[in-house]
Amino acid sequence: MDTLLTDEQLEFYEDRKKAVEEQELRGKQYALLTNIEFKRVIMHIEGELKGFDNTKGLSARFVTRNRRLVFYPQHFDVNGNLFHLTFNIMSVNNESPIETGNYYLVIFREYEGMEAEFSPEIIGDPNTEIAVRSGTVYRITYDENGNAAEKQELTNEYPAFISPDFECEINKLKDNPLNFRLRRSAGNLFYCDSTTDMDTMEYSVNVEYKQPQPPQTLFRRTKKKWTERKNKIVRDFNAFNLFLYRGFFRLFTKFAKKKGNIILFASGSRAEIGGNEKVIYDRMIERGLDKKYKFRFDFKESINIKRSSLKMLRFTWYLATSDIIIIDDYYPEIYKVDYPPNVKILQVWHACGAFKSLGFERLGKPGAPPFNTRVHKCYTHVPVSSYHSAKHHAEGFGIDESKFYPVGIPRTDIFFDEEYKKNTRLMMLEEFPACKNASKVYLYAPTFRGENAENAYFPFDRFDLNVWGEFLRQTNSVLIIKLHPFVTRRVEIPPEYSDIIIDASDYREVNDILFIVDVLITDYSSIIYEMSLLKKPMLFFAFDRKYYEATRDFYEPYEELVPGKIVHSFDELMEALKNQDYQFHKMDSFIKKNFTYTDGKATDRVIDQLIMGLPPADSGTGKD
Repeated sequence: MDTLLTDEQLEFYEDRKKAVEEQELRGKQYALLTNIEFKRVIMHIEGELKGFDNTKGLSARFVTRNRRLVFYPQHFDVNGNLFHLTFNIMSVNNESPIETGNYYLVIFREYEGMEAEFSPEIIGDPNTEIAVRSGTVYRITYDENGNAAEKQELTNEYPAFISPDFECEINKLKDNPLNFRLRRSAGNLFYCDSTTDMDTMEYSVNVEYKQPQPPQTLFRRTKKKWTERKNKIVRDFNAFNLFLYRGFFRLFTKFAKKKGNIILFASGSRAEIGGNEKVIYDRMIERGLDKKYKFRFDFKESINIKRSSLKMLRFTWYLATSDIIIIDDYYPEIYKVDYPPNVKILQVWHACGAFKSLGFERLGKPGAPPFNTRVHKCYTHVPVSSYHSAKHHAEGFGIDESKFYPVGIPRTDIFFDEEYKKNTRLMMLEEFPACKNASKVYLYAPTFRGENAENAYFPFDRFDLNVWGEFLRQTNSVLIIKLHPFVTRRVEIPPEYSDIIIDASDYREVNDILFIVDVLITDYSSIIYEMSLLKKPMLFFAFDRKYYEATRDFYEPYEELVPGKIVHSFDELMEALKNQDYQFHKMDSFIKKNFTYTDGKATDRVIDQLIMGLPPADSGTGKD
């Protein structure tokens, strides 16, 4: 290339070259795109079908990752291994413009009923899914527990990549021949931009279509007015409830006779006490502190569950009259009132260490809080595992570092209790008997994809359990898969490997499983902190790292953060497992950086220093 390229452009060309070389190295079948351009409203794509011995019966389509939207080119002409496809962006969608979405170009073999695959009956059925597994497209029917009850193979799909020799840029500029951009107003535009997947470099088109609004008929104007009035009524009702809540809180606070000994354990996302709260409570009972303190409990299963008026009044009374309030997660009601200066509010949190960005660290990205938020601002004491973690959470919560105490995380104490470790290991071997005689036990515990519990999913097509199962069989090993609780679809274990691949998603406490695990495989989960205390090797299967960094990001660069080898594809993962290439040398520095104490006494430090206000035993001074 003759022109001087920026670092970003050089990286783009290098990534394209690497992606194509990877396909060649693995002997994959794919489409190599040699020309992309718009001629008015017609998009032309030319390329070569690589690795195909027989190109008869092949076709092409553009489909979104969730397989909810699709469109087919109006012409797909194949001459030998060369192809040329065209489509009219204004009519390819049943003579209408393409709907908004990100559509990947795939090559596939035509099959009976392929048009019905995207019918409203299939797309609208919550128990049916058209899914890709290792390049094969299936129609899967699920039972009520999320297990695959029926699986029908439909066809194979093959990705498309821009040739490294095709000089082009990926951007959103109007004069880029790879793009079509028409804007008549903010509410009437059509953009069709060529793009590539941040991690796989697969080619796609990103479409944004805003239709002009129809004329405001009398019915539409009336409906709009009623909707606006309804929304105003809801806002006023919520504001009135908040007024009552704050009013009762102030009233109860005024008449409360505080003696400094009432502790409220509360959670808006647990039905009963658990996690760090339970560890603290159990230890206080063990130490006989129930004679000094009076305990209260208020738990509800989800922050979305509404309390009855009576239960809300009781909660308000508890909150207003308690001396110490202990919570373990985000809790909206906690942040809406102002507390007397002598009240302690402990956020004992549910995660350990400084990993994914949170709160104000996400400014400019989805999920960032408003500048004037009250969320997290009321905490007076937050136990963390290290000074490093204190800086991370102080930035994320937007509160002063002085409120963070590197005394350790209570629930990590179990990793230093030899009796507990021994008993739990025996219990886990009874729970998962296949692990008893295995030469090695692997745990795959990835985090979910999506924004929250409502749209959480996991891309099962990124790994092949048949390949994994064969590796396990050859090495006399067992794989335990523990998906995030938000993911409702269950992993589809091949029947021939059901004895050595175990779905442990129903077992709630993943920390218990760690005691029988030899190697952890994860991605962006905070489970790495607990695993590091056992000093066991880890692999980081980060197949969508670039996208995750762009949308969520990390507190530090990912490669500097994790205590193990990073792999970006399933083939790289299997190679690392076969070679036992874990880069374990990163472990000691990781523990030193993320844990001020590794003595199993975190719970006592939280009780002594944060709850009872005693000075640290090792320095003679402390905060209260």
